[in-house]
Amino acid sequence: MSTAAETIENYIEATRLGDVDGLRKLFSREALMSGFYKGEYYSGSPEAFFEEVRDNPSPAETGQEYIGEITYTEVIGNIAQVTMKEKGYLGLNFSNLFHLAYMDDEWRIISKTYIDT
Repeated sequence: MSTAAETIENYIEATRLGDVDGLRKLFSREALMSGFYKGEYYSGSPEAFFEEVRDNPSPAETGQEYIGEITYTEVIGNIAQVTMKEKGYLGLNFSNLFHLAYMDDEWRIISKTYIDT
C-alpha cells in the first residue's frame, strides 16, 4: 500500500522521465486538471498534460534541472490533499494542488490545480 505522498513522488519521477504511461496510472479515469499557464485558464481532463509530456523532451533527456518538492500533505480517511512545487519543468516553475482518493488499494489523483509562478 502506497501513501498519498508516494503517489505524488511517483508523479514527480514520471514527469522527470517523460513517462506518460507512468503518469496515466497515477490519475483516476475521471480526473480533472485546472489552472493557469502563461496567464490563460485551462480546465479538463489530464490528456492535454499527457500530450505535453509526450511531445516535449523530458528533463532526464535534456539534462535540465527539474525539482519537485512536496510542501504539504493532509490525509483524512480515504481522501488527501498534497501541495507540490515544481522548478524547471519546460523552463517554468509551477505550484500544484493535488486531491487524491484511496481506491482499489491505491492512492489516485482525482484533481490537480496548478499555476505557473
